[in-house]
Amino acid sequence: MFRQTGKNLLFLWSVFCSIQKHKGECGELCSLRFTWQRPAKAASSEQDFLYGTFVQLLGLARELADAGLKKLHVEKEPGRNNLFALAAFDSGVVAEFELNETLPGSMPDTFFIKANFTHGHLTNQPIVGYFNVEGSIFADESGLRQFTVDSCDPEIAGSMLENIMTLCRLKGTPEMSGWEQLTEAVRKAVEQ
Repeated sequence: MFRQTGKNLLFLWSVFCSIQKHKGECGELCSLRFTWQRPAKAASSEQDFLYGTFVQLLGLARELADAGLKKLHVEKEPGRNNLFALAAFDSGVVAEFELNETLPGSMPDTFFIKANFTHGHLTNQPIVGYFNVEGSIFADESGLRQFTVDSCDPEIAGSMLENIMTLCRLKGTPEMSGWEQLTEAVRKAVEQ
């Protein structure tokens, strides 16, 4: 989705901006979790997935951690845009990444950030009915079915990418410092 450019479109993502703005209100940042899921029909090239999308999400984590990357571990499924990664930063913050662009076509894009602090957390991930014991999702190419215990309609992020692209056209795409170092760290971690 996002190309390898040295710029970070995701710096304009409203969830990231909100966490950045309010991060001092819940104590010290302890850990981050990024979830990036898309159907296979919307998948980017493997190169753009790793060195565009993943590097930009890693850049968000580094920005929120306010520290350099100390260690990166990546488990990637060969030939598919599906990975799990852990990143440790010099500040002691650890970030977990779940990126998957291999979902059934019936599923919508879902993008979450969860920032855990010493006295609370900030997230756009719904509390009930989705990725929780209160509800579950079954999806295949024939359709998406949501099973919830309560009557709560689960929120599923829909137009986030389009909103970011519009903001980038209006404001310009923000530069990402240290982009080359993050790209090299991802390359080394994937090759291990």
